[in-house]
Amino acid sequence: MSIEFTQIPDELLVPGQYQEIDNSLAGSTGEEKKVLVIGIKGSGGTAEANKVVAISGDAKARNLLEEGYPAAVMAMNFMDLNKTEKLYALPLNEAAAGTAAVKSYTFTASPIKDGTFVRYVNGIKVSMAVSSGDTLDDLAAAFVASINSVRDMELEAEINAENTAQVLLVALAKGENGNLMTVEAGLYGESDPAGIAAGLATVTVGSGNPDITAALAAMGETKYHYIITDLADAANIVLFSAELKSRYSGPRQCDGRMFLALSGEDGDDNTTGSMIAQASSINSPHIVLVPRGNNFQTPAVWAARFAAPLIRRLADDPAANTYDTEIDGLVSIAQRNANAREALLSAGIATYRVDSTGTVLVERAVTSYNADSDGNRNTSYLDVQITETISRVRAEINAEARTRYKKWKLAATNENFGSGAKVMTADIWKAFLVEMYQQVFIQEKQWCQDLASYKDSIIVEIDSDSKTRLNYQHKPTLIGQFYIGAGLTQFD
Repeated sequence: MSIEFTQIPDELLVPGQYQEIDNSLAGSTGEEKKVLVIGIKGSGGTAEANKVVAISGDAKARNLLEEGYPAAVMAMNFMDLNKTEKLYALPLNEAAAGTAAVKSYTFTASPIKDGTFVRYVNGIKVSMAVSSGDTLDDLAAAFVASINSVRDMELEAEINAENTAQVLLVALAKGENGNLMTVEAGLYGESDPAGIAAGLATVTVGSGNPDITAALAAMGETKYHYIITDLADAANIVLFSAELKSRYSGPRQCDGRMFLALSGEDGDDNTTGSMIAQASSINSPHIVLVPRGNNFQTPAVWAARFAAPLIRRLADDPAANTYDTEIDGLVSIAQRNANAREALLSAGIATYRVDSTGTVLVERAVTSYNADSDGNRNTSYLDVQITETISRVRAEINAEARTRYKKWKLAATNENFGSGAKVMTADIWKAFLVEMYQQVFIQEKQWCQDLASYKDSIIVEIDSDSKTRLNYQHKPTLIGQFYIGAGLTQFD
């Protein structure tokens, strides 16, 4: 066996003891899991649009992306629940020709008793003291001050100059998501002071969504394992889907999974604007649709908070069973029954349930892929764990091969080249795959199963037209998640 030195020359004549240090077999080859939020920044944010920036805390998110804008809100909500993964943001400029949504909140009666007026604006508690002598104008002014004193609201309040008893709620970012702003009362049993009355109405419909073409190009070939966005318009989803598919391809291999908040009624395929109708046109194995529905917290909050704990689990184990993962800080206004959740899952939308304390619990994190190119039902990428695991299997094989077989030669025959020879053959590669499958993917990681079938599936060939290329085919059998136990009880 010939020992290969890289630093000590064969022709060395000076007497002495010499040792090279080689770290190629030491340490871990694991990837740092990167998370990317994609959303609109404010003009006051110092980050450059369409350029990825690292986010290391709330203050930096507010400074780079501007407080209250969706990109900053997503970043801060993610970091609130996941402080482990490295976070980046890809800020977007709002659509120049877009409009910001405006809703009016009009006070029509004054209180006849002292008390505290409480509303949840975009899911954030706003309260103010009222007294029996307050006029409608007093109430409106106090409500504006109370709203604008709260951070990260995604809107700002102002008095309508033409009706000083009316508060205008103006979305900070132009676009369709501003139409989803909410003002809710009595969510936790609060009651209004006697005699007070107010109502919400739409004044201006938000329109126009950012163009993400330049932003996607700015991602380059950097691998972002998880991507979070509140942009759910049809045009941008098409672009997201195409980019994620390309990043998953063999030549690029810089893939990641996206968590995207979907809003609207549950509906069906024929109900325009419903979540199920929206999902029917997506069909991507790399997009997890977060079911915001008609809940009062914004899409930015739902996307980030729903994704954060799931990402934490999947980053450690792509095959992890994520059932009953707690999502702190999300509030659901209604429970869906089993039939409604089955309809969402069949459409490619993730589901959750709510426990007795009101905590949102992930039920099943499916991808939006549910049909093949012919429109037939296809469950090959049903759960996010499938795409996650097969991607990590690929990455582990590639990383170990690069470490173990760097600078090897390649032979078309499986003859004996001598002990210690650094010559790759079909038999050596097959043995390597079997070793990885048994020791890493079954015993260490529990990502795969059925070693016997895997061995039989392997085909290894040296390319007949090239002395530098080895081709192989293999069929890992992925492990599943224990979601369903179906039994039949009979008695006599």
